[in-house]
This record gives sequence, C-alpha cells and structure tokens, in this order.
Amino acid sequence: MNPKDEDWLYKSAAVLLLLTAAAKLYSSCGSVRILQVQDQLLHLGYRRVMILAALVEIVVAVFLLKSRINLRRSLALLWLSANFLAYHLGNYLLGIHYCPCLGSLADRLPLPRGLPNVFLLVFAGFWFLASLESLWRLLGAEQWARLALAIRGAFRKSAAAAH
Repeated sequence: MNPKDEDWLYKSAAVLLLLTAAAKLYSSCGSVRILQVQDQLLHLGYRRVMILAALVEIVVAVFLLKSRINLRRSLALLWLSANFLAYHLGNYLLGIHYCPCLGSLADRLPLPRGLPNVFLLVFAGFWFLASLESLWRLLGAEQWARLALAIRGAFRKSAAAAH
C-alpha cells in the first residue's frame, strides 16, 4: 500500500469512527429498553458500554487524523479493530446475536435489520488486515534499513582496517 492509500485508509476510518461514535452517543441518551440491559460479555450496562466505546472511537479517530506517523496510526487502528473483532467473537461464542453497535439509530436506517452491524464488522476486519499489512511493510522496511546500516558500517570498518 502506498503512502497516499494509507493516508486515505486512516482518514476514512477516522470519519467512520466519528460517525459511529455520534450514533452511539445519540442512542445512549435515549430510553430504549436495551440500554437498561447488562452486556453479557463485559458485564456493564449497554448505555455505559456505548458511551465508553464512543469515547474510545473519538480518541482513536482524532489520533488517526492528527498523527503523521504511519506506524503509530497502524498500531492504533490494529488495536481498535482487534478489540471490535474480539468483542464480536466473544458475543458469537456466548450465543449473543444482537450488538447495539449503532444503538437505536440502526433501527431507523432503511436497511434490513442487522445489516449495518454486518457492514461495521466487515470494516473492522478490513481495518485489521490493512493495519497488519501496513505494520508488516513498515517494520520490514525499518529492519531492512537497520541491516543496510550495519552492512555499510562493517564495510567502512573493513576498508579502514585495510588502509
């Protein structure tokens, strides 16, 4: 992935995170019954989970927009997407098939029930894989640069010893 594509990845992820955070915060202010229920995986009320998730999404989104260091942005997006995927895997293993990822706002969208959550899960999977690829490339490039410096240093030392 070239740097322009990476920048687009981080900016688009940040925009989607800000939108989902806004949806969570909007929904957490409502009086829907699910907000009174405790999340079986995290053992917190869904209202609290939605507010905490929204705050984390906002912090990561701002970081993705402000930081210019792709290694750090990749790590942040990898961490967040891994948490999203782990949460969904935990729910799946517990047999929970409802995720209020967008809160009650998802019910108002003109889409089949559950489809917005599927889209968000696909995005989380894409972010996870794209971040892994970016880290692989960035860390690999760093390792190659270290190796090149070590080889140059060795040649300089051997050339200086030969003179």
